[in-house]
Amino acid sequence: MPLTDRVAIITGGTGALGQAVVPAFLAAGATVVVPYRREAAFTALQQQRGDLAHRLHGHAADVTDPAAVAGFVTTVLAQHGRIDILLNLAGGYEGGAFLETDLDQWERLARLNVQSVLVCTRAVLPHLVAQGSGRIVTVGARAALEPASGSSAYAAAKAAVVTLTRAIAREIRTTGVTINCIAPSTIDTPANRQAMPKADPSRWVRPQQIASLLVYLCSDPASAINGAVIPVYGQL
Repeated sequence: MPLTDRVAIITGGTGALGQAVVPAFLAAGATVVVPYRREAAFTALQQQRGDLAHRLHGHAADVTDPAAVAGFVTTVLAQHGRIDILLNLAGGYEGGAFLETDLDQWERLARLNVQSVLVCTRAVLPHLVAQGSGRIVTVGARAALEPASGSSAYAAAKAAVVTLTRAIAREIRTTGVTINCIAPSTIDTPANRQAMPKADPSRWVRPQQIASLLVYLCSDPASAINGAVIPVYGQL
């Protein structure tokens, strides 16, 4: 299996995308550690993993809080001895036209989408650089590359994730560590189906398709890919 003996931190692991990504990484041989806000959500995720549950671990942590994340990373290193992969899946979406979006919403989306990436990457990256290998993947959005009306704050937050990823990639290009960004369009999740009941979800990106891409980006054959922003648009 391509990720045997790798230790992967997956933020947002209990979310709609994370629930597809976590089992894919377990199936690829990785040990997975998830920071969570609600213990019940993590317990449910773990109970669904059957024979692979022994390689799925979780600890309570707010991924936007530097102190909490530092403690989380310390715990992961103490329990597993290394970190090889960081998937920054945590984030959030809120729509709204520019003139209708208040400052609180801008700050909330920036915290969920940008600060979570910043805090977690700063906590994990030094360990990857020290060991001379590692993979980090962030999640942008099609809206960051092709902004549409009605989601300016979200598009701006995801654009910051894209640019931050590219900037970090330049800084670490000689370290043996890579960082890349995927930019999905609409993902086929229960929440999106509920929000857009008249849409055709068969044209959306399935979480399992994204999970397969993430496994590849974290594998040895992807070692030459650094600083890429990969569109994952399905049939949209």
